[in-house]
Amino acid sequence: MKKTLLIATLALAVGGCAAMQEAKDLDNAIADAEKEIAAAKKPNFTWRDTEKFLDDAKKAKDAGDTAGAMKLAKKALSEAKLAQKQAQDNASPKPHYPN
Repeated sequence: MKKTLLIATLALAVGGCAAMQEAKDLDNAIADAEKEIAAAKKPNFTWRDTEKFLDDAKKAKDAGDTAGAMKLAKKALSEAKLAQKQAQDNASPKPHYPN
C-alpha cells in the first residue's frame, strides 16, 4: 500500500512538472513571437495574419489548449521572422535576369 501511494505521488509530481514546463515553453514562445512581431513592425513590414495567430494562441492558452496555442505561437513567430527577412530583401532589391 505504501509503495503504491509513493508511486502514485511520484507520478503526479512528474506529470505536474511536465505541465509546468509546457506552460513555461508556451509563455516563452508567445514572448518570442511578440518580440519578433515588434521587430517586423519597425520597417512596417508585418504580414496580414501574424498578429491574428498570436491573438489566437493567447485565446487557446486561456482556454487550456496548450498544444494548439503552441502551434499558433510558433506559426506567428515563424511568420514574423520571415517578414523581417522579406523586409531586408526588399530594402535593397537587385535585378535578376533569368538565363
